[in-house]
Amino acid sequence: MLLACNRPAPTTQPATPRVVDFQPGIRIDYRVPQVEIDGEVILREGALELFAYAKSPTPKEHESIILLRCSPEAIYQALGLIGLTPGKPPRYFPDTKKTRPATGDAVDVFVRYEKNGRTIEESACDWMFDVKRKSPMHRTHWIFTGSERMDDGSFAANIEGTVVTVVDFPSSLLCLPTPHTDADAELWLKANTTAVPPIKTTVALILRSHDLAP
Repeated sequence: MLLACNRPAPTTQPATPRVVDFQPGIRIDYRVPQVEIDGEVILREGALELFAYAKSPTPKEHESIILLRCSPEAIYQALGLIGLTPGKPPRYFPDTKKTRPATGDAVDVFVRYEKNGRTIEESACDWMFDVKRKSPMHRTHWIFTGSERMDDGSFAANIEGTVVTVVDFPSSLLCLPTPHTDADAELWLKANTTAVPPIKTTVALILRSHDLAP
């Protein structure tokens, strides 16, 4: 008869962290799941081509509300780790005069920041104003298009900083489900000044699957 003291002790596996630092400035919260990216407010007035821009060789600070200081390709990888699948950005082909629509998983975009000692989370849409409708942007999701590759194989969003766009770029990491031109005379959104917190406000850009929406 074996004595109880001879029985092997039960083993326990270490718990997987609920929130992990994926890369500098990028976290994955597996409880939701969602990707969180550190950023700051850089624009409160003016026409927009992007909602969130990552610092890159192509300057777009003058047309984006939020500045990120991480690699768009790292955001791409983090989105894959929470189970999202990229598709392709929209693109017009002049030879055939055909347009390829955006494809990929649907993603909701939020911003989280501190205000008067409280944590606020708001839809990115609320921070933008539809010029023609004369009202805040209609709430919608974005498409995880995943950017394209340059001729040399480099990740296009890393060159142009196009993380969350509101007009069509072949380099868009996340673009809107409906097409919008980047012609300056036809830009349809501007910053919703009254909704955007002060310049240099620290924010977290929140990206999560649209399938999780209530």
